[in-house]
Amino acid sequence: MVKLNNVEKVYRTRSIETLALTDINIHVRKGEFPSVMGPSGSGKSTLLNIMGLLDIPSKGGMEVDGQPVAAMGDRAMVRLRNQKIGFVFQSYHLINALTVVDNVEVPLLYRRMSNAERRKLALAALDKVGLSARTKHFPGQLSGGQCQRVAFPRA
Repeated sequence: MVKLNNVEKVYRTRSIETLALTDINIHVRKGEFPSVMGPSGSGKSTLLNIMGLLDIPSKGGMEVDGQPVAAMGDRAMVRLRNQKIGFVFQSYHLINALTVVDNVEVPLLYRRMSNAERRKLALAALDKVGLSARTKHFPGQLSGGQCQRVAFPRA
């Protein structure tokens, strides 16, 4: 699903060059759940940002579902991120003014589908995480665990 080949990431300022990642080779296949661990400053967030298409490597290549990312334009990368990559943030980042079902629908707004189809997908995803009874609730009305369970189908 995601493959990194000899990926390197360098951050440069006028006076300093910081090598965040060097010679990273990873192949995450469908169904695998790898973990990323290391001390502060070891490049974990940089790696995840690259794998999530939020940042690009300074060197090396990356593929998502066999598609090389380097040659993609911004729009193609945004479309690929929306269709293939989901994020569950530590603090969930749910939108407090939206109901649970509306929060799950947010990423689907960027896809070409009807309102009815979008709602059907969101409700089915919420059912899978056991939150069918909470679709009209707002994040402030949920427990931390329930908020986390909303974040997964949204991703």
